[in-house]
Amino acid sequence: MKFSTRSSYGLRALANLARHYNVQPYSLARIAKEENISQAYLERLFSRLKKAQILLSSKGVSGGYSLASNPSKISILSVIEALEGSVSVFKCLGGKGNLICSKKDCPSGVVYQKVQKAIIDSLSSIYLKDLI
Repeated sequence: MKFSTRSSYGLRALANLARHYNVQPYSLARIAKEENISQAYLERLFSRLKKAQILLSSKGVSGGYSLASNPSKISILSVIEALEGSVSVFKCLGGKGNLICSKKDCPSGVVYQKVQKAIIDSLSSIYLKDLI
C-alpha cells in the first residue's frame, strides 16, 4: 500500500491542530493557509476525520475544528484508516491481516502477515503528540 496525499496532508493538518490543543477551535482557512493545503481538499479530509470521530467542529464566528481527544490518545493508525481505509499492504491480505487470496497454502502468506502486523503495530504505537 502506498499512502496518498490524504494521509500526509491529513497528518500535517492534525499536527497543526495538536499544537493548538485546548485552544479555541481553529478555522479550516487558517489551517489550510498555515499548511499550504487547498481548503477544498482539506474540507474533504476533515469530513472523513469528523465522521471517524477524530475531529469536532463548531459553527459560528469563533467556530472551527478541534481534536476530539487528547493528541496522546489519537494513533496514527486511526488517522490513516479514517483517511485511506483499512491498511492492507498486500493484495492477498485483508485489513486484519487474514489471507483473502485463493491460494490459502501460499508460503509467502506467512511473510506477508508478519509484515502487515509490523506495520499495524508500528502505526498503532505512534500518536499525534509524537508529531509535535
